[in-house]
Amino acid sequence: MTSRAIALKHFKKTDPHFHDATRAYHSSLPVRLVGKRTRNALFERLVRTVISQQLGVAAARSIFARVKKVCNGTVTPDIIMKKRLAAFRNAGLSAAKIKTLKTIARAVKQGELDLVSLGKSSEADATEKLLGIWGLGPWSAEMFLLFALGRGDVFSPGDLGLVRAIEALYGLPKGASREKLLAIAQKWSPHRTYASLLLWLTRDAKDPI
Repeated sequence: MTSRAIALKHFKKTDPHFHDATRAYHSSLPVRLVGKRTRNALFERLVRTVISQQLGVAAARSIFARVKKVCNGTVTPDIIMKKRLAAFRNAGLSAAKIKTLKTIARAVKQGELDLVSLGKSSEADATEKLLGIWGLGPWSAEMFLLFALGRGDVFSPGDLGLVRAIEALYGLPKGASREKLLAIAQKWSPHRTYASLLLWLTRDAKDPI
């Protein structure tokens, strides 16, 4: 049985309402979550995550495309370190995000942040390592664990898209409490990553970063 099939079977058992309400999107889920990635692929994904902080999907993707152009099509720690601040500002990045990208690039180059080894670490240890980088908060760590490392039980209560999707599916008023959201999401564990993907799909965004 595939990872997707196992997750959907779990949702049907623990939260039939969620299972039925998202049925139209079940076939759009990946059969399996992402596998191993190279250091540069993980780094690029982390760059995308930083760019996406507090931005809509369209704006984030547009800015990332410009940043990738600044990097001549290849986003690596070496290139991020070499490029001038003005080039990234012209691409649409704020001073804070530029600082974060430079900090991440330096940490990767100096071996302080081993992105590949994070895939072998516990979720708690990987999160702690990411949160130790200036400019990376819980949302960024959660998105990296979910999209880059393919962890199976990630839910981000601070993601507005997920919050709005849950409110819509369960008829909750806007501004539902974190405790309420986490209680609902707990029913999907240990497959909250697949649940998150379904929630984003209900809002027309398979990948919010």
